[in-house]
Amino acid sequence: MAAEEKENPWDRSLRGVNQFIEGIARRLPLARTLGHAFTGSTEGMVDWEQARAIAVMVAQSEGTAPAATDEVRRDLEAMMRRSEELVREYSHLDPGDPVGPLLVFNRPDWIEANLASFQLIFEPLAESYGRTLQRLEEQRRRPLRAGRGFTRGLLTAQLGMVIGYLARGVLGQFDLGLPRPEDGGKLYIVYPNLLKAESKLRLVPEDFRLWITLHEVTHAFEFAANPWIRKYLRSLMESYFASVSLRLEDMGMRLRPQELRDSRKLNEIINQGGLVSVIHSPEQREILSRIQAFMSLVEGYSNLIMDLVGKEIIPSFKEMSIAFRHRRDSKSGAERFVERMLGFDLKLQQYQVGELFCKEVVEKKDLDFLNLAWKREENLPDGEEIRHAHKWIERMEESERERVLRHHI
Repeated sequence: MAAEEKENPWDRSLRGVNQFIEGIARRLPLARTLGHAFTGSTEGMVDWEQARAIAVMVAQSEGTAPAATDEVRRDLEAMMRRSEELVREYSHLDPGDPVGPLLVFNRPDWIEANLASFQLIFEPLAESYGRTLQRLEEQRRRPLRAGRGFTRGLLTAQLGMVIGYLARGVLGQFDLGLPRPEDGGKLYIVYPNLLKAESKLRLVPEDFRLWITLHEVTHAFEFAANPWIRKYLRSLMESYFASVSLRLEDMGMRLRPQELRDSRKLNEIINQGGLVSVIHSPEQREILSRIQAFMSLVEGYSNLIMDLVGKEIIPSFKEMSIAFRHRRDSKSGAERFVERMLGFDLKLQQYQVGELFCKEVVEKKDLDFLNLAWKREENLPDGEEIRHAHKWIERMEESERERVLRHHI
């Protein structure tokens, strides 16, 4: 058996992403920026200014893309308003106020807009690494300056590369406003990535842009029509990352100090599960199951509405849908590793599981019945129900019968 055949899928993915990173690191400006990540003087365990610089370098490693013209911006704004009318008609959801605004970004713009969200998510984990090192220092009764500096540099470099990598692929986004709720509600389109997808997949630009806009406007309707779900999601995420931080500290107590001086060993420790290199506790698995079920519903519902509208409104819908789904299924090992490193490999599963759930509910009942999921927290499908829609249907039917009985008593 050849060496390549003996290598397991995880090792192949790790080797693929390392080759990807090494290829970028050979570019002189990024090499200098990576060096700064390891020599910065920040007190925290992530130097976010350097992470931003690395992310921008990675995002622009393919070269500078054409900027959106005023005409492009006006066309996308018109598509958003048209999408708003269509989603209102097809979803039966009412967001109240108009959605938006719509911002057309280049890749550095997207990084800047999302950096605070990444800080919200990963700062607790970075701080946990810091506390782990502090405990090890207390055990040894002397500082581990090399270990602390290397860990800070590694976390900074990894986060910067991952954010930059994501900036190269995201097409559209609805901003939840997780760090600052008052800033939420914006829709983002990353124009260079639209151009790249349209060219690579040979799509009709007008059709594809409307399709993407429909997806993001549906997200806006989901959250604007049901304000409670933003607070619900943030609460879940905060609970999850707090529990992961505690787990990381516990794991750190089992590390040997010499492992923190061995760059290959420390990199292996972190890369085994990415920045969240933990075995989930029962509490974490329960929270993660709720997050996955919720995000599956959110993504599946948006795809359902996007496709319902697309079948009737978009001329090239069938060809576009096939091409776009093939794009999701044909990612390289390096791409899948990066996504798995942060848990983004769940995204594809969320699309698939959520779509099947939403379609089955609509086929067996109707869209208004599916919309019961947005009414209150207890109506959301759990991790079992999102995969077995009939169980959620039965629970909702019983709940509705009880509600009607209470109303008549």
